[in-house]
Amino acid sequence: MTWQTSKDNLSKWPLISVVVPVYNGEKVLPTLIESLSKLDYPKDCLEIILVNNNSSDRTAEILAATPFTVISEMQPGCGTARNAGIRQARGEFIACTDADCVVSPTWLKDLVAGFTDPKIGAVAGTIEPYELTHPIERYEALRLNDPGHRAKHIFLPTACTANVMYRADVFQRVGLLLDRSGGEETDLNWRMQTQTEYRIHFLQSGGLVQHRYRADFKAFCRSQRYKARTLIDLHRRWNLHTPTGRKELLRTAISVSWFLPTVLTQTFGCGHSFYESCWEAWLNIVVPWTRYQGIREGWHKQ
Repeated sequence: MTWQTSKDNLSKWPLISVVVPVYNGEKVLPTLIESLSKLDYPKDCLEIILVNNNSSDRTAEILAATPFTVISEMQPGCGTARNAGIRQARGEFIACTDADCVVSPTWLKDLVAGFTDPKIGAVAGTIEPYELTHPIERYEALRLNDPGHRAKHIFLPTACTANVMYRADVFQRVGLLLDRSGGEETDLNWRMQTQTEYRIHFLQSGGLVQHRYRADFKAFCRSQRYKARTLIDLHRRWNLHTPTGRKELLRTAISVSWFLPTVLTQTFGCGHSFYESCWEAWLNIVVPWTRYQGIREGWHKQ
């Protein structure tokens, strides 16, 4: 169904539930909450559910001051927390984003307008960086495109929960996300596409969410390692070829041998500063190496 978007037809907008898991988000919550407060969508057709996932900072205090629905989920895991919100959601559509994001005022209207066909089960909006002040942030956003939707993937397309809206019917038919962090959104998208007629519609523009990226080196490495580890479980779950880590080792070796040429090329050929060039060459080594470690950890857990 195509929803009317004129101000004269606001009563025809469907009820939408926005679900956001939050873990230790005191530094990023204010900008998210401000953006959610500015959503251009009828208030009587909107519910916003923020899920405190056992945070240990000032998250609970900040959430208590919001006008939104706040619930708690003690068991750790982004999928677990999001599921808690989805269980409580009343909307015909459920929109997902993360605590480190900032949504545009027209975010919901753009996404719901993307359901132009009954076979569309999810609409994925556009994702842009909130700011890129550190080389690690630029690397993750521009080189890795993470988080990002994957219209072409190893098995079927997948949308990331930083910016996607589902029909509530999807969860009724295929179940909730995996109770974990890492791979849970891909597993959900693949179940939707293999068990129902629903498909994902990727917006080319609109439905904008700005995402904050990590500038902390240790946190970045932990994230890369964990994602690689959970990738093994995902591949096994879907009977796909399981990565061995050999490709990551090869990329690491190549990046080590190309460290100096990369620095020189980026500095003198691309106009980057020497500082930025060193970071990029170093991350070219670190990323495949940490992924290799994560893959081997995943193998050892079988």
